[in-house]
Amino acid sequence: MPSRRFASQVALITGAGSGIGLATAQRLHAEGATVVLLDRNEEPVKAAAAELGARAEAVVCDVADHAGVAAVVADVTARLGRLDVLVTAAGVDQCDTVPGTTLAEWRTIIDVDLDGVFFACRAAIPVFASQGRGAIVTISSAIGTVGERNRSAYCAAKSGVENLTRAMALDHGRQGIRANCVAPGLIDTPLIRGGKVGGAANPGAMQAMVDAHHAIPRIGQPSEVAAAIAFLASDDASFITGAVLPVDAGWTAA
Repeated sequence: MPSRRFASQVALITGAGSGIGLATAQRLHAEGATVVLLDRNEEPVKAAAAELGARAEAVVCDVADHAGVAAVVADVTARLGRLDVLVTAAGVDQCDTVPGTTLAEWRTIIDVDLDGVFFACRAAIPVFASQGRGAIVTISSAIGTVGERNRSAYCAAKSGVENLTRAMALDHGRQGIRANCVAPGLIDTPLIRGGKVGGAANPGAMQAMVDAHHAIPRIGQPSEVAAAIAFLASDDASFITGAVLPVDAGWTAA
């Protein structure tokens, strides 16, 4: 029987239409939370919320839209009476060097992967402070910690997320707010499957990357990252803040 660590709590998960965001919504819901699934893609996020059923709802919003994100947080808090957990799982990727990255590609990566985290946290922190408690879990990447060839914009955004998380932990700990980050390795998500790495055009690339980076010789599952997120968001991690937790099969241990 699942634990009930999030009973009576409300969790907002961005990027919840697929991948790590969806797995996190499923995990927190199974542990008793009312979950608000936010995604810019309407069909998958509404289908995901419908499948979860009671205590789940979908919101269509682009995390790069500051006003839209702020409105969602205000609406959720007004209707549900509280907000306890924020998980920022929305993300996009682009694989290239600095000269090979167009300005439009750079802007898209920063808008979603870094600005989107800032916007969601900026809206949620005053709510958490007014309650005297709240948990933020952001999503980085192994290559936000150690870097990777041909991933310049993504590396920059994810490194920014890690240090933003540390800053929030330091700034808001005395308000009862904890901020932590998970840094996954190669995870079996649409972002990975649909990208240049692991895509249909290069079917051997994924296994080559697993062999090069993972001490555990397989790709990870979204549910495995969601388990780490649930731990950091729960009271089981009540004395942990400002941490970046690798969920990367040993990638960053080398």
